[in-house]
Amino acid sequence: MISRLFVSGLALGLVGIAAAPVASAACDISDTKCALNGGKCNIKFRNQTGIGNGSDSGTKLNQTSSAQTVKVKALKDNGNNAGNSLTINAGASNTMNMDNKAKKGFVKIRISSPAMTRVESVTMSCEDVKAVLNGNGTCKVFHGEPPYGSETLNYQLGYSCDGGSTGGPTD
Repeated sequence: MISRLFVSGLALGLVGIAAAPVASAACDISDTKCALNGGKCNIKFRNQTGIGNGSDSGTKLNQTSSAQTVKVKALKDNGNNAGNSLTINAGASNTMNMDNKAKKGFVKIRISSPAMTRVESVTMSCEDVKAVLNGNGTCKVFHGEPPYGSETLNYQLGYSCDGGSTGGPTD
């Protein structure tokens, strides 16, 4: 009798564990070039939304000109900010300290245009962040549209990073 109760209780406990939500791991930047060399791990974001071409390589977008202020924020796995966000006016640049974001458990970076609701945001993955930190730490943010002949015409932000040769969106 006791063994049946024990086995039943154990089975229910395992089901409870399996049903619990699994948190994704924070982005670990400790193995990047900047961290291993004891330097600061920063990404410089340049807002090039007002420029009509040149930053769209490696993405699915065709760059177009639509000057706008962008917001860059590191997000935790629950969607909350991992520290302060950057607000970058068109033509300006600003630097995000990734060491501080890593201490706060960020998983990705979201780039959006709060004043232009018709422009979709773009998300930079942890893998792209690490590639940029292993490169020169510079990314350009641009305004774009899907290639001509696409079913829908959605405007979207994109990013193209010199360091790490990364860009998005790609799908």
